[in-house]
Amino acid sequence: MATAKKSAPASAPPRAADMFVAPSKLKFDLDNPRFIEGQFSTEDDIIEHLVDEADVNELVQSILSAGYVDYEPLIVLEKDNTVLEGNRRLAALRLIVSAELRKKLKYQLPSIEEPEAAPDTVRVRYVKNRSEARSFIGFKHINGPFKWDALAKAKYAAEWFNDGADIATISRTLGDGHNTVRRLVNGWYALQQAQKDGFDVSKISKRNFSFSHLYTALTRASVRDYLGIGDEDVSAPPQKSPIPKTHQQQLGQLMSWLYGQEHKDEPTLIQSQNPDLNILSKVLAHPEGKKMLLAQRDLHVAYARVEPASTRFEDALMKAAKQCEDANALSGGFDGDPTLMKVAEGMQRTVRSLNAAMKDRVAQRSEEEL
Repeated sequence: MATAKKSAPASAPPRAADMFVAPSKLKFDLDNPRFIEGQFSTEDDIIEHLVDEADVNELVQSILSAGYVDYEPLIVLEKDNTVLEGNRRLAALRLIVSAELRKKLKYQLPSIEEPEAAPDTVRVRYVKNRSEARSFIGFKHINGPFKWDALAKAKYAAEWFNDGADIATISRTLGDGHNTVRRLVNGWYALQQAQKDGFDVSKISKRNFSFSHLYTALTRASVRDYLGIGDEDVSAPPQKSPIPKTHQQQLGQLMSWLYGQEHKDEPTLIQSQNPDLNILSKVLAHPEGKKMLLAQRDLHVAYARVEPASTRFEDALMKAAKQCEDANALSGGFDGDPTLMKVAEGMQRTVRSLNAAMKDRVAQRSEEEL
């Protein structure tokens, strides 16, 4: 790689309060909402996480190609130089300047013919606390080019709500609907309760934690009834402990159904939010279906007690028809694989058998009506 050439960082007009600080003096934020699913003991762990999960490489590429663009200051806690906003930029700069760090993380800089140098200092805006920082972070950073996921947004909104802000103010700042933010905060509080009671996010069945399963489930009447929160006004301000102590076991059971707990040999029941979450809601609303679910931990066996066979047949048939239409639309992509030909031939036989069974049933009903 060619030797980096020196360049002054492109700069927006700084405020009087802005300062220029060496990146080496700044610290990463261990309480960053984006780090919810990771437990980090060192800054190197955080940088590795940001490389893997936050597209830091595109920032490295941009800085080396065009120089560091000082489009806005990093937001930094005054008391200890913790970066509240700008951790991705800080990670990119650390990787560019430290060959030792790159070696440790097995990270290779992109090949740029005449790379720009990282700046010696970056513009920062100091704040006294996290509450003061929110006015700078808000909508642009949460919904900007690298959007925060629902879980990070929920944590941020809940912490702001804890500090006394109302849901309407938080919603306006985040650019989300009033109900969306309330659902996120309600979901966050329920998750905190579940974790205190033993639910372990690191032991879920799937690689990714789909937070939307929880905050969506909490809006369903049957789920709310199961958790003992029944018909309480869902538009009311969120409660920090939304689930009554009398229903802690039910909360743990719901979390296990939604996400699984591998260390307890409890796989998730929700493979996809649609239709599985809808099915779970129907099962919980049906006394016999709920008993079957608790006894056998099989969502579809329990669902068989809730929906008549005719309804389940109709759902399965319509789903199969849609999937066949999708496959037919993509048939131009078939590459001649004989294995796939056998699959299609098997489907053809199945359809013929299905059609014959349906015709027999129609004929039988006609005879019964005579």
